[in-house]
Amino acid sequence: MSVSWGDHLVFGEGKGKLQTPESLDQSFAKWKKKLNIETILWRENRSRQDDYVFTAKGYEYAEKIHKNIPDFDDFEISTSIAHQHGLKNYVYVTLNDHGWPLPDENIRKFSYHNKWHAKDISFQTKFSHENPKYVLEDRFGNKQWGVLCLAYPEVREHLQSQYLKLINGYDFDGIFLCLRSQSKPPDFADQFGFNEPIVKEFQNKFGKNILKDDFDLQLWRDLQGEHLTLFLSELNNKLKKNHRSLGIGCSRGEVLGPPLNNTTLNWRKWVDKQLVDFIAIDQNSSKCPSLWIDLWPMHRGYGYLQNYNDKFKMESLSEDLEKIYSKKFPNNTSKLYISRQWANTTSKDQEEILQYSCVSGLVFSSFRYENQSAIKKNNWSI
Repeated sequence: MSVSWGDHLVFGEGKGKLQTPESLDQSFAKWKKKLNIETILWRENRSRQDDYVFTAKGYEYAEKIHKNIPDFDDFEISTSIAHQHGLKNYVYVTLNDHGWPLPDENIRKFSYHNKWHAKDISFQTKFSHENPKYVLEDRFGNKQWGVLCLAYPEVREHLQSQYLKLINGYDFDGIFLCLRSQSKPPDFADQFGFNEPIVKEFQNKFGKNILKDDFDLQLWRDLQGEHLTLFLSELNNKLKKNHRSLGIGCSRGEVLGPPLNNTTLNWRKWVDKQLVDFIAIDQNSSKCPSLWIDLWPMHRGYGYLQNYNDKFKMESLSEDLEKIYSKKFPNNTSKLYISRQWANTTSKDQEEILQYSCVSGLVFSSFRYENQSAIKKNNWSI
């Protein structure tokens, strides 16, 4: 169960707010009984509270969260309750959500994250705010705000230290690293990824200056994928020393996809090298998993090798499970889960997916399960 606690606190209603230990205990028990849940993915809010710079006044959403935070330690309580029910609990972090500066007012009239709560407000992590050179760049130095370049050792070290700090002193079973992003999509998929260390490494390996020369796009995409794999390997090694596991959530297919880029997903290597305990596929960055509100609806971009928004070069889930993922699962130590937060699935659909031997389970949204009345409002007004 994927638990976006901040959404519960701000937009949930009644018991669906999950604002007491008792309500958490009741919900965990219910999810285990009715959905056969084995693992909680507890999406943290602490980095937003402690590590973000609010770059525009009137950030109502943040204020609402601060006002609504109950007087108990959610890390301690959620892990304790989960373990009492025989459930694992992973702290849920996002890799590509470092925020953006507030655009000019004339731009915000037609370009915004969504029309309810992120149109005239913005936030950034302190790290990206103070170190803009680490934000992913295009050939001309323009930035895809919110997405950091993993080719910098300093970026990898900072993020890994931040994640380890979150679990320090708590009994989490591991970290769930989600590759989704709420950042503004690029105009075209291969627009960003030209930071200095990528330029130098490509020059050394292939003899081409990607800022000036024509070059092999696939080699460049693969190179960026190698940096992601390196990041996972470094993080996994640190987690192993603390007897913790690493799970990852990503899109289905071979590339990161919208709203990011065509960076190669080396998921086969992650499995072969035992870098991850599990992979949850079919993640979607273009729609909120809680309320299904489209994010950046006026910016979809083009040029993706695979695009789940318009099904470009995407086979059906059943075909991919049968032809692709079955070649790696379940014959290894990693498990494969299918995210269902963005799909109206019936019990029959779920049973059909679970018939595939490569699938170990499904991932659901706790907000959608607990807040049907809030979902019917179909907005993010607060």
